[in-house]
Order: sequence, then C-alpha cells, then structure tokens
Amino acid sequence: MMALPGEFRTDKVTSIEEAVRNLSAQQLAALPPLDDADFHLFGVIIQHFGFIDLNLRRAIEIFYIAKRLPDLASKAFPNLQDSALTDVLIAVIEGMEYGAEPVATVDQLKAIAQCRRYRNLIAHFAAKRYPGADVFVFASKHDRDARKVLGRTLSEHRVHFAVAGRAEFYIMARGLGDLQAWLSTKVPEWDQRYLPQPLQA
Repeated sequence: MMALPGEFRTDKVTSIEEAVRNLSAQQLAALPPLDDADFHLFGVIIQHFGFIDLNLRRAIEIFYIAKRLPDLASKAFPNLQDSALTDVLIAVIEGMEYGAEPVATVDQLKAIAQCRRYRNLIAHFAAKRYPGADVFVFASKHDRDARKVLGRTLSEHRVHFAVAGRAEFYIMARGLGDLQAWLSTKVPEWDQRYLPQPLQA
C-alpha cells in the first residue's frame, strides 16, 4: 500500500485503505470505473503539468545560458528528469543574492513539486472509484514504484495501491492553474533579467 503525504490523508482515506487491503482480486476488479468528470479532472491536471514542465524547462535553459545552474545540473542539461526540474530551479533561486527573488518563488516551486506526485498517480496508475465514498483507488504493478515506496519488490500476484480523496484532486487542479499562470509570467521576467536582450532598432 502506498502512503500518501499528510495533506491528502483523512480518517476516511485511512479506513478505506484498510478495506482495500482485504479485497480479493475479483472484488478489486469489480470496483466502479471512473466517470466522465473524473477523466476530465485527470486531463486538466495532466495538461496543467504539460505547460508547467514546458515552462520549467524554458526557465532552466535561461539559467543554463546565464551560467547559473549548479554544476551537476549544468552537466546533465538538457537531459534533466522531470522530477528534478523544480529542485534545480530552487537551487538556482537560493543561490542568488539576497532579495533577488521573492521568498514566495521557492514556495511556489515547492508546491509544484508536491503536486507532481499526484500527477504521477493519475498518469501512471490505473484508477477506480470506491463504492459509497468520494475517493480514488489507484493500482499499479510497477516494480520500481514498489521498491521506492515499500522498500522491497512486489511479490507474485500483489498490486501496488494508493487511496486518495477525490475532492483534494479538484482543489489541486485549481491550484495548478494558478501555478501555471504564475510560472508563465516568471519565465519571460527571468529572460529579461538574466539574459542579454537584443538592441532595439
């Protein structure tokens, strides 16, 4: 069973996790499917992240050209993993002179990193609903995820699970829209500030 961070955990989610552990394979397969609103919600989150990752990579390119990336990130550029993008930018911002960026910049980047875990759930795990409860049940046979979370490989006929409240994903989708809009304005700001600009004719 995959443990979710505290802000997505409720007594209801914990109770359903216990119930899911005791379901047979047939009962798991019979859980209700997602509805159209769920698919729309997941699509919104994935697309928000598509634009966020685009702008994170644009920002990193700016700081690469400006020679402000940490050494390891500079050597790996442009082949950085998606999961590393916010960490690299946070390192860049924290390495700037005091007051060069608002404190909120790092907070916003950390919020993006936190949301990425849930984006990965909806993008890489199979999802179902749970009867009588407003939650999602996610399942995967991805062994690397199991080793990362459980510290051991999945045994035969075992599945990697996560349970999360549906309402929290709606809240996250709205927040991601705000984060996407914020980042889309920060990238041209960084471009203007840290890269030489062409002379106006």
